[in-house]
Amino acid sequence: MTSGRTGGAPPPHEGGGAPSAYLGPADIRAKTFRRKRQGYDPDQVNEFMLIIADALAGRIRLNPDHVRTVRFATVPNGYDPLSVDGVLHLLEHQVRNGIVPPTGLNTGEDLYARKLPKTGTGYDRAEVDAFIARAAANLDGRGAMTSTEVRNTRFSTTSGLLGKGYQVQAVDALLDDLEQELRFRGR
Repeated sequence: MTSGRTGGAPPPHEGGGAPSAYLGPADIRAKTFRRKRQGYDPDQVNEFMLIIADALAGRIRLNPDHVRTVRFATVPNGYDPLSVDGVLHLLEHQVRNGIVPPTGLNTGEDLYARKLPKTGTGYDRAEVDAFIARAAANLDGRGAMTSTEVRNTRFSTTSGLLGKGYQVQAVDALLDDLEQELRFRGR
């Protein structure tokens, strides 16, 4: 089944004009859709959403026509086609025009303001805290961290016995935003 989207114009929304809420790479990776009795295959949709997120993060190139013409299998209890198609229409416009919303990470203070949930198992807090301190200094003009360095950063995981971890998804989302911000700054 095809999505039925056409053209590269922004999707319709209340009030006309340009959409007010573009999705950033981290938003796209976290996007969920309601389910229908028959709908698009969730695995196929989720995989394609990750490709779009990587394209908007500047990691890969993606032809916007591919976003418009992508096809997904229909399966029982799949994602609502209208919801998926609406989001893909917006994302096609973003990919076509290179629109990536701001991250809100203008300064080191902005980075420190992002509170990471603590958990028993997850990324090692000491390693993440040290990385965030370096990244905050970089955002404030004291350092030479690059978007590639952020993308290739790896942290040890905690076993849960000592409860000294940060939630993996929250750290990964923060790294996505930091990578996007540094790429926007030409680093």
